[in-house]
Amino acid sequence: MNHLLPALSLEVVHRVVEILKFFNTRTCQLVLGAGAMQVSGLKSITSKHLALASQVISFIYAIIPELRQILFLKVPEPRKSLLLSEFDRVAQDYKVHRDEIHTKLVQIMRERLLVHLRGLPHIVESWNRPEDADPQPSQFARSLTKEVGFLQRVLSRTLHEVDVQAIFRQVVVIFHSQISDAFSRLEISTPQAKDRLHRDVTHILGCIRSLPSDNSNNSATPNWGQLDEFLAQRFGAEAS
Repeated sequence: MNHLLPALSLEVVHRVVEILKFFNTRTCQLVLGAGAMQVSGLKSITSKHLALASQVISFIYAIIPELRQILFLKVPEPRKSLLLSEFDRVAQDYKVHRDEIHTKLVQIMRERLLVHLRGLPHIVESWNRPEDADPQPSQFARSLTKEVGFLQRVLSRTLHEVDVQAIFRQVVVIFHSQISDAFSRLEISTPQAKDRLHRDVTHILGCIRSLPSDNSNNSATPNWGQLDEFLAQRFGAEAS
């Protein structure tokens, strides 16, 4: 179009910028702003909705440089500077939007963890009873790792690997911090309760170590952290 209608170059650039702005704003309103719940009757905005929004926002963010290069072929030099800065602002808005979606995904997992942690003291009470002989990890550990696994599957199917790693790097840090703190405050009064605690810690650590983080701590153990330290301090040689 720039080649055939050079006089319309400025108008075309302005219109494309406005379209990009509108799409970004509307997507943010519908997903992060939960507007889709009113528009389409959704009961909630799920991690899958967030992942799909991130996917399309990331795609547009990636092609903005190509769009800019094509659209500016016939733009007069005196006008390029202002329009280029406008395009750069739009690109930055898309990047911020994508990062906010990823932050929301981390927040969702943190909130789910806190929900599970609130029920932990009640579960621990059963550990100290003589009749408790359940060989499985607790409902707390199993439910938590199931939810993490579900989030991993959703994100891995939709997002780039580097984005999935960045999200789970934050999730791993939160899990290590929150879970080790919660476990350290438990009153464990019987050998069988100690065994149950050990079983839960190792089960959760198995999940954490399988998550696609970038393992930035340079440890030989994937996603090593505070919960590993808790395991070693509390159980010593039993930790392995």
